[in-house]
Amino acid sequence: MALILAPATERDRIAGALAQIGWHAAAPVAGAALRPEVILCAVDEGGRAAATLRAGAIELAQVPVVALASAEWIAATDWRGAGYDAAVDRAASPAALADALGAWRRDETLATLDRLEATFGSHAFGDLLRSFRRLLERVRDDRDDAAIAALAHRVAGIAGTLGFAALGQWWLRFSEGEVELAGTARRAAAHAIATLDRRG
Repeated sequence: MALILAPATERDRIAGALAQIGWHAAAPVAGAALRPEVILCAVDEGGRAAATLRAGAIELAQVPVVALASAEWIAATDWRGAGYDAAVDRAASPAALADALGAWRRDETLATLDRLEATFGSHAFGDLLRSFRRLLERVRDDRDDAAIAALAHRVAGIAGTLGFAALGQWWLRFSEGEVELAGTARRAAAHAIATLDRRG
């Protein structure tokens, strides 16, 4: 599910585009406990978000956020430094949205995990997943960038083996010195933990 933070006049268009690529969309509802896979947040030309992000809620603090903004704003702005994990033209086609959201889609990863389990056996594979989950918790929760950088290459290697392709790419880039990816890498780790938990 994608949570859309955008003016009401724009929300239906975005939801329609998401529906075309198989995503269920929701709008914020007062008092509702939403646990989206990703947040899409409209950003105006001044860089103002449609709603305050990561407002103290731990669930949202660990959810990836995609900025929906003009192509000009995206080109001129350090959007990753502003806390976004991706940026897409506000007038994006469903295909462009699919590209931006592909890294956060769980279904394909879960199917890969099922195939690997069938190959290696439930016991051995379960041990590997539990060990990987503990590693992900460690890098998600440690606020010391230098400490998690020392583990980044290991995270990247295991992630790639298990089918968490985007997770592996972000952690590999972080291990190679792209320190601005630390926030995205942590949120990707949290997202992967939730994916593992969904398997039961």
